[in-house]
Amino acid sequence: MFQNLNCGAIGQKAGFEEQVALAREFGFGGVDLDLGYAKEKGAAHTRKLLADHGLKAGSFGFGIAFREADTEKAWAQSMGRLAQDCEIAAEIGCTRCATWVPSWSTIYSFRQSLERFVERIKPAAAICESYGISVGLEFIGPHTLRKGKPYGFLHTMDGMRAACAFIGENAGLLLDCWHWHTAKSTVTDLEQLDKSDVVYVHLNDAPKSPATDELLDNIRELPAATGVIDIAGFLKALKKIGYDGPVTVEPFNQKVREMNVRDAVKATKDALDKAYAQAGL
Repeated sequence: MFQNLNCGAIGQKAGFEEQVALAREFGFGGVDLDLGYAKEKGAAHTRKLLADHGLKAGSFGFGIAFREADTEKAWAQSMGRLAQDCEIAAEIGCTRCATWVPSWSTIYSFRQSLERFVERIKPAAAICESYGISVGLEFIGPHTLRKGKPYGFLHTMDGMRAACAFIGENAGLLLDCWHWHTAKSTVTDLEQLDKSDVVYVHLNDAPKSPATDELLDNIRELPAATGVIDIAGFLKALKKIGYDGPVTVEPFNQKVREMNVRDAVKATKDALDKAYAQAGL
C-alpha cells in the first residue's frame, strides 16, 4: 500500500499540478486523479506528469447519481459520462474509483434502499469492470448520522461487503478506519477480508471524547494523533491481507483546514509516517 495525497480530503484547495508537486516534495507515493484536468490536458500529458514525479494515480471519483435526492434523469446522465471517465482513467493507469454511501434514508425502507442502490450501481460497476477499474463503496459508521432518521441503511463493513456481492466482482470497500471504528469492527474482522474486498483506504483518528456512539462525523483528528482508533492494528491487518492500494488521510479537522496548503500537506505526511511507524511499516 502506498501513501496517497488528496488535498480536498484534508480541507485544502490546490490545482492538480500543485498537488502533484507537493506529493513529490513530501514523499507521497501517489495522488488522486483530477478528471477535469485529465480531460483538458489529455491522458498522455497527465500520465507523463505523474511518471515524471514518480507518482501513482490513486483513484478518481465515482460520479454516479444514486442517492435518494438523485432523479432517474440524473442517474442516466451520470451513466452516460462514466465510460468517458473510465476510458481516460484507464489510459492514465488509474484502476480505482470510489464514493461514499449514505447510511440512512428519509424516504426509502432498508429493502427499498438496497434494491435501488444495487439497481443503480450494478450497471455502473459493469462499465468500470470493462475498463479494468474497481469500485470502492464507503459505508458510513457513526450512530449520530442515523439517529433520528426514519430509515437506516448500510453502515457496517459486512453489510457493504454483502451489497458488493450483488453488484459485481470489481465492487469492494472504500475502507475508512473512522467508519470501521464507529461501526465497532475489529482487527479480526479486517483479517478475514480478501485483498479484493478493499479498493481504497482512508486514515484518520478520533477525538478522545465523546464516546464512540456520540462521535460526530465531521470532527476528527489526523492519523495517530490521539490513539483512540487502533490505527496500527488497522494497517497491520491491511498488510496481512495483501492490500496494495492508496492510503489517504481524511481528517475533517479545523486546525488542518486553517493551515496553508503546504503546511497542511506536511502535517498530513508527518501523521501518516507516525501511523506507519506504529504499525511497523
